[in-house]
Amino acid sequence: MRKMKWMLPVILLIGFIMRSPITTLPLMLKELAVNLHVAQSQLGILTTLPLIMFLLFSNFASVVLNRYGFKRAMIFALGILTAGSFMRLIITMPTMLLGTCLIGIGIAHLNVFMPSLVTAYFPNRIGLYTTLYSFAMISGNAIFNLITAPVAKALGWKAMMWLLVITAVLALVSWLLISTWLPEKIERNQSGVKGPDKSNIHVWNNKHAWPFLLTFGGQATMSYTFSAWMPTLMAYHHVPAEIIGVITASFAFIGLPISIFLPQLLVVFKQRGKSLLIWSAGLCGIIAAGMLFIQNTSSITFWMTESLLIGYAIGVFFIFDMTMFAVKTDNPYATAKLSGMAQAGGYLMSAFGPSLYGVAFAANPTGNLQNSVYLALVLIALVSSLIIVRIKQI
Repeated sequence: MRKMKWMLPVILLIGFIMRSPITTLPLMLKELAVNLHVAQSQLGILTTLPLIMFLLFSNFASVVLNRYGFKRAMIFALGILTAGSFMRLIITMPTMLLGTCLIGIGIAHLNVFMPSLVTAYFPNRIGLYTTLYSFAMISGNAIFNLITAPVAKALGWKAMMWLLVITAVLALVSWLLISTWLPEKIERNQSGVKGPDKSNIHVWNNKHAWPFLLTFGGQATMSYTFSAWMPTLMAYHHVPAEIIGVITASFAFIGLPISIFLPQLLVVFKQRGKSLLIWSAGLCGIIAAGMLFIQNTSSITFWMTESLLIGYAIGVFFIFDMTMFAVKTDNPYATAKLSGMAQAGGYLMSAFGPSLYGVAFAANPTGNLQNSVYLALVLIALVSSLIIVRIKQI
């Protein structure tokens, strides 16, 4: 169908809002705290709520998809995200909390729906379309992080809140427009709908599904803990504040080339090629772990190398898992079930990472305990990913 070309900008726009509404708000916590007349430390919950929503709702997103089909399920997810964005324009603590929860719920569903959507509508181009939405997701995050400070300085911080709303509205409207002609690609499990019921898929009891959860959980725990504590760790070693910002940005930007090239390579490569890519991520992660055991330095080169190595390892494990959700399943509903299970369990693992690291950091900022746990997470993600490579299909 010639109209399918319009799916491209819609997928890019949806990917663009799958992280930025969550990662932009923490950059404005100081201004928000002033407007709410509270201490900035009291707003830390706003950065935690989306992760909790991911944990609570990821496993049930496939139920929504099975009941309502792609078109209405996507409207549901984008509608909730948009409603939450609008609610955060009302600057009170209850509306900020509720709006952030709604945004987290919407994105939790999109996280599960997007790999399944690629399986359904582009079964022969999984690598390309996984590249598109993952690149849009990472670039949207990076772009909003870059423009927040200058836009807030020029137009005020509320202008950024409006920009997030406008982006969400555009994504919702664009999906509404294409859904008028887009064919439904999933057989809904309800009375009057023909076709076999594919809802009876028990991924939690499937031993082949657990490596997906462990890979996702390992990379997510490393990612959230790095983002939360690496700036503090570098500051402890007297790295200049402006340099910390540059090093932290490098962690985000290294994900861009990975998101562009890796999905297509994973689809094209045979088992040996996939294994080599996974080993490259594992070795980078292991080297980064080793560096943490000798971290007593303020060297910019040291910390930049550390950031790039960790960023590469996390980026490869993340994109690998997201791509394999589609590659290793034979229908969109199975993709959604596997993705939901892996993300729910993975976010449960990662929810404890930053807080436990904080306890260890308070006891000993350079302690071997947290460094050993990081090494263990790398090994878990490495071994689990290598197992996934050998799995034929879920």
